[in-house]
Amino acid sequence: MTAFTRTLFCATGLFAMPIAAAAQTQVGNAQMVSVTGTCGKLVVGDRELTGACSAKLLNVAYPDGRVGFYFVLNDGRIVTFSGMDGDNPTPDTDVIHLDKVIMSRTDTPDRPDVFVATGTCGFGNPTKGPMTVACDGTLSQGGVFSAAFTTDGKPPT
Repeated sequence: MTAFTRTLFCATGLFAMPIAAAAQTQVGNAQMVSVTGTCGKLVVGDRELTGACSAKLLNVAYPDGRVGFYFVLNDGRIVTFSGMDGDNPTPDTDVIHLDKVIMSRTDTPDRPDVFVATGTCGFGNPTKGPMTVACDGTLSQGGVFSAAFTTDGKPPT
């Protein structure tokens, strides 16, 4: 995902579109950006988490091309869709090829649930108004996952 970070998460994180450097936060060798908006769907296997979703989505892009979309839940947990940046279908869209879904836990915060997965996250350029991050795929242990977050059109921070 030339992500927000590279393209704002893209290729490097959430949005593979170019974003002002001021909108990015350096975390070690990774770039992080955040957006606000509405979580329209968040389901992982048999866990329906849409109602627990907050109005914040984070995107982290790592130097090796790995990108993570972090759906923040109201109780402090995080559901992460992680994978490698793919080719940009258009100059203002990007795709991440997912290989894992990570869910933090309140009972064992230092030991999240990690699921091997296959799927994609597609997204647009958050600097050009509202856009949606949509993730879909299957878990290797069985079941599916699906997530959608639509930004409010405000610039990433």
